Amino acid sequence: MSSSGQEALITSGLTAGPPDLFSARIEVADAAEAAELFLQRGWTDGLPIVAPTPDLVSRFVSATGQAPAEVLGELPEQNRSITVEKLAINAVMAGCRPEYMSILLATVRALTREEFNLHSTTVSGATAPLLIVSGPVVSKVGLNSGFSVFGPGQHANATIGRAIRLLLQNVCGGVPGVVDKATFGHPGKFSYCIAESQSRNPWDPVHSGRGVASTGSAVTVFSGEAPIFARNDWADQPEPILATIADAMLPSHFTGGGVVVVLGPLHAAAMARAGMSRSDVREALFLRARRSLAELRRAGRLPGSSESGDDTTYRTVVPTADDILVVVAGGHLYGYSAVVPSWVGGHESVAVTEEIDDEESARCEIGHHTGEGEELP
Repeated sequence: MSSSGQEALITSGLTAGPPDLFSARIEVADAAEAAELFLQRGWTDGLPIVAPTPDLVSRFVSATGQAPAEVLGELPEQNRSITVEKLAINAVMAGCRPEYMSILLATVRALTREEFNLHSTTVSGATAPLLIVSGPVVSKVGLNSGFSVFGPGQHANATIGRAIRLLLQNVCGGVPGVVDKATFGHPGKFSYCIAESQSRNPWDPVHSGRGVASTGSAVTVFSGEAPIFARNDWADQPEPILATIADAMLPSHFTGGGVVVVLGPLHAAAMARAGMSRSDVREALFLRARRSLAELRRAGRLPGSSESGDDTTYRTVVPTADDILVVVAGGHLYGYSAVVPSWVGGHESVAVTEEIDDEESARCEIGHHTGEGEELP
């Protein structure tokens, strides 16, 4: 597999940098010239970048404990391989810290698993890979799981998600208008990274039911459209809240894919007070998030005219309750949850969870930071 991406290492003429890096090198006068060069060559997301100098890239590679040429995953459709060095270059460009590399390593492993179907879902499609980080690593790197969890303001969320976007564009070929022929795209294609709350989640971490120990850390990736918000700020019992969230699930494509439901802390607390588990929430939403074939045909969601029995024949948003991924995140002052629909291809992509092992987690320690965004004033 070819590992060549479009980005290159930037030098100033004062230092050649570490000899074990294999990417092409381009000499420029200063950081401003580097930023302009990358912009003109289409190697950015349209925003300024940090120049990936050999010394910086070497620091990021060293943070992984792996060799620069180590292959993390492959994209057969583009005849590309993702190496540690190529990931490090895009992480530098995105403004990441070296301590984020373990999370990025796990993310690439998850994205390149066959069941995620990276090329069709996020390199050439309208969706973006939503990254959901869970476990102790969240507080280690200061990921936001609270207020404005889908929005700006927290360095780790913004740059980790952006690093993956730049990687998909520069290494995997997902250049907008070239391979990426999305009709609209959405803002998550700049950065789409959230964390699950550790302090306001009434259940075990989301990864605990997905092959990772509850005490561990993980990244779950999901090919998602933009979030749809479900507001119920007046109920304190599960039934009306579940009805509101199920209604927000109905714009999904009904093509057999999954859906992510991000329960706001107030909604999650209402479920927990009523004795509901995460599994109970999935089952309840599965029973409610459905439309009759007649409704779907009238809305133009299915071809053809109504047939006998369509009014009493129902189609669910997802094939099974297990296809609903329930996560707890967001601010704790208002009664909101969010629904992230899947790629239109539905059944051809599933959410994938990848463990961040103990050695990788140990490399994430930054030192003093503000912690989870939900604790910020």
